[in-house]
Amino acid sequence: MNAMNHNWAEASARPNAARPTLFRGLPRKDIRHLLNIFEEDRLADGDPLPRGRAEPPFVGLVLDGALREDVRTPQGGTRLFALTFAGEALSPLGPCHKGGRLSAMGDTRLLTCDRAVFDVLASSIPRLYMNLLGVMQDQITDAYRWQTLLGRKTATERVASMLTWFHARQGTPAELTLPLSRAELGEMSGLTLETVSRQFRNLQKAGVIALPRPRQVRVLDTETLIHLSGDAPLEHAA
Repeated sequence: MNAMNHNWAEASARPNAARPTLFRGLPRKDIRHLLNIFEEDRLADGDPLPRGRAEPPFVGLVLDGALREDVRTPQGGTRLFALTFAGEALSPLGPCHKGGRLSAMGDTRLLTCDRAVFDVLASSIPRLYMNLLGVMQDQITDAYRWQTLLGRKTATERVASMLTWFHARQGTPAELTLPLSRAELGEMSGLTLETVSRQFRNLQKAGVIALPRPRQVRVLDTETLIHLSGDAPLEHAA
C-alpha cells in the first residue's frame, strides 16, 4: 500500500498540519514525493529492524505502532533504553549504528531510506539535510535528559519525568498510551517493579493521574506532574 493512503501520511502533507522534524518546513509537494520514495516496512510485535537487510536504514519515520531500543550493558546483557513513537524519526545516531537493537512493539509500520537514496533526495530538497541535523540534535538532547534522569533524580521525579515526556511526545492526548509493563518502565528508569508501581499509586491517589487501564494513563494535572518531574517550578497565581 502506498504511504500516502495512510491517514497520518495524508495529514502530514497538509500545509497546516503538525509535521515531524524530518519534514519540517517542506512544502506539500516535497512531502508527497518523499513519502512515495521512502520504502515501507511492516513489522510484527518483536520483529527486529533491519529485517532481511545487510545494513540498517539511514533514516526512518514511524507511521504506526512503536519501536523499542535495547542497548548492551557492561555485563554483556541488554536493557531497554528508549522508545520511538508514531510520527518520530530514526537517524544515523540510532542504536543499529552503535551496537544496539531496534524491534517493533505491536504491529508497526515505518518508512525507511538508505544513505544513497537520501543523498539523492537531499540534493533536490536541501532542507532535508538541515531537518536531519535537527532530528540528530533532538536525539542528543534527549540522551542527555535521560542520563540526567538516571543519575540525579529521585524515584518520584523519574516516574513523573517519563510520564511527562511520553505524554508530550504523543501530542498530549486525553489518554497516554504506555506500550510497556511496569517492569519495563523500571528497566528504563533504573527502578524496581515495586518502586514504579508504588509511584503510580501515589500519583493516582494525589489526583495527578488516573489509570483507566493497565497501559493507559489519563493526565489530570499536567502542571503538578511537570513540577514533580523536577524540571520546572510549580507557580501559583498571587
